[in-house]
Amino acid sequence: MDDASLSTALDRAERALERVERALADRPAPAAGKDEELRARVREAVAELDQLIREAAV
Repeated sequence: MDDASLSTALDRAERALERVERALADRPAPAAGKDEELRARVREAVAELDQLIREAAV
């Protein structure tokens, strides 16, 4: 993987982490439905990070 691709992958990972941080910051008092929505967003971000890691390893 060249430097540009690695840089792009890291930028995408940073954006995914920012989405998780925003989701946590925007979170109101715990509610069952909201917790599940947040968990889904975190799963999505982690899946994207996993994909980036796999791409970077190639």
